[in-house]
Amino acid sequence: MDFFKELLQFLTQHKKQSFIALLCFCGVLILAWIAYQAQENIKSKPVIYVEVTSPTQKEMMEIISATGTIMAEKQTTLASKIPGKIKSILIQEGQEVAADQKLIQLESKELELQTEIAESAHRSAASAIDEENYKRHKALYEEGVITKSEFDKIESEYKAAKADKERLEKTVKLQEEQKTSSEITAPFPALTAQILVHEGEVIAAGQPLAMLVSMDTVNVEVPIASQNIEKIQKGLQAHVTVDSSSEPFQGTLENISPVADPVSRTFNTKIKIENKNRILKPGMFAKVSIIIQRRPQAITLPKTVLVKKEDLPGKWIYTLKNKKAHLQQIQTGLESKDDIEVTSSLDPLEMVVTAGQSELYEGAPVSIVTPSHVIH
Repeated sequence: MDFFKELLQFLTQHKKQSFIALLCFCGVLILAWIAYQAQENIKSKPVIYVEVTSPTQKEMMEIISATGTIMAEKQTTLASKIPGKIKSILIQEGQEVAADQKLIQLESKELELQTEIAESAHRSAASAIDEENYKRHKALYEEGVITKSEFDKIESEYKAAKADKERLEKTVKLQEEQKTSSEITAPFPALTAQILVHEGEVIAAGQPLAMLVSMDTVNVEVPIASQNIEKIQKGLQAHVTVDSSSEPFQGTLENISPVADPVSRTFNTKIKIENKNRILKPGMFAKVSIIIQRRPQAITLPKTVLVKKEDLPGKWIYTLKNKKAHLQQIQTGLESKDDIEVTSSLDPLEMVVTAGQSELYEGAPVSIVTPSHVIH
């Protein structure tokens, strides 16, 4: 009884201090209870099974994909300057020809005769010019021995003979040119793509005779959309594939049209490709990938790591620490069909969730399993 009286007396004397101490004690009890309940809740939350990966270092490229058409670097259709009859065709379709090689011969007998006649007339005209006689009469006129009218007659005859010689000289050159034109030759080393006439056929001047193509180097003509034109420049590398070959070809962007096509609103470009094996043929359809940027040692993750939530602007991933999931925002650079480049800081040994993200939340307990056991 004495103890309780003393305790009552003490509390009465120290009301304020006792009340504060009691509040603190109750607060500690409440916090302990909350922590206990939180721990119990965590223990009761189910484990989420996920699949993980780690960042990989690989080459990443920014690419513009387009389609184009294979074109020969050089292509020409041969024609004759003169009309005539085809005497012989000295090539076959598909045959390789050298520069200046004779390909088609026209009948030239008549041209040869005309050339001989012109040469004969030219020789006669040349012999009719008496240079010494003209010089002698000029000297006599200057000395006053002969009259001006006598000299004018000699000079007129001399100039007429000289003009006739020059005219016939041009005729001879013309006949020789026509004779030369009776031989159709190759302007450059090429492949005979097509022969358009037959032996014995009479042709007109300018009529197409044969088509030649140079195929050691080809161009791929590729239209580029206007929104991509600022990204490309001459010298960029490109990968080219065709249905007839499983191997890609490497090319270089050689030409970019400065104006857009008025109908398609695209800019025509040309990609040059070495074609020593003649696999690429003019007219072929080609798929082209122009490499805009190249990062040889980029830090990458598969696109499956990205968290898809409407309320999360930017790009986010889940990483694992101490068997718990943690939401982390990342900055990205180049992208491919399957991968993204991570430009923000990321530990190379970081475990990043690639499957099972739909059930995750910050701090969620996880268990790493093989893909066949992932629960979505």
